[in-house]
Amino acid sequence: MRPRVIAGFHAAALVGFCLLLASGCAWFRKGEPLEEPVSLIAVLPLERAADADPDRLPQGAENMVTAQIYAVLAESPRFRFVPDLTVLDALQRLDRSGSVEQRAVALGRAVGADAVLFGTVDRVVERQGSEYGAKAPASVSFGLALVSVHSGKILWQARFDRTQQPLTANLFNWWMFWRAGPRWFSAQELARLGVERLLEDLSRRLP
Repeated sequence: MRPRVIAGFHAAALVGFCLLLASGCAWFRKGEPLEEPVSLIAVLPLERAADADPDRLPQGAENMVTAQIYAVLAESPRFRFVPDLTVLDALQRLDRSGSVEQRAVALGRAVGADAVLFGTVDRVVERQGSEYGAKAPASVSFGLALVSVHSGKILWQARFDRTQQPLTANLFNWWMFWRAGPRWFSAQELARLGVERLLEDLSRRLP
């Protein structure tokens, strides 16, 4: 290997290491454990934020993000969750009044879960152009929370709010390119990356 190539490799490695330090080494932190033990999780379908701009949140976008949650849960060995068809069946028999937290707890009781994931979607904007030549990037914003069925307490909550930028414009987005490659993501791909990031944080807090 030529000396310049070696030097370049070392420089890239140093940059990567510095980025890990700058981001607080989030990949290696376990995080504070949940206040209550959680074994089985149910997912209340995400809802549209009340103040969402309809031009930036198309119809059905909340269902797309909910689908990404189920996909990530299914691929992770850290989670046990209630199947989506079981949840949908239970929701047909439940009262839809009350706050979202109350409805989440009612769902959890109906399906025998320890806790319920719920949340709202604020923004889902599709990229304009192709994955290697976008005129405008995808943009996604949503929040998730986990409520205890036993106590009604919020055990965990987090938010993902990103408009994709080139890596050269914002080095703190390195984790997205590390996972999905140097290209422009679709809104669904960006939502998937956001769900993965939030649920990884949650998984580190499970017992």
